[in-house]
Amino acid sequence: MKKKGIVLVLIMTFFLTGCTSTKKLTCIAIDDSSDMKKTSNLVIKVKDKEIKDMKFTVDMIFPEEAQSQIQSYINEIQRSKPYMQVIRINGGIRLITKMEDGSFIGIDAGQEITISELREVLEIQGYTCN
Repeated sequence: MKKKGIVLVLIMTFFLTGCTSTKKLTCIAIDDSSDMKKTSNLVIKVKDKEIKDMKFTVDMIFPEEAQSQIQSYINEIQRSKPYMQVIRINGGIRLITKMEDGSFIGIDAGQEITISELREVLEIQGYTCN
């Protein structure tokens, strides 16, 4: 009887806390197939099959011959994509886009999705997730 009570408490704890806890998926993709190296990082938080937070960061490292054009790239991105933060980094730029008001770059993030479904979609697109 005592063992059944402990098992019941553990199961109830799992259902009360485990099902509603926020889970985080972190994914990375590296593209160095051209002269420019691009590293994309995506962090998504999901709670109850709903995306609660998302942050997409892309580091772009330019080849030596394009280093003089970095500031013009920054200016153009700031002009055309005001939702994106642009930071100059060593040899290139970092682009940061965050979820705002339930949408990510105008895409409604309110659809139901699980961490495993997100992982599957992103891994098909070439990301490595943990």
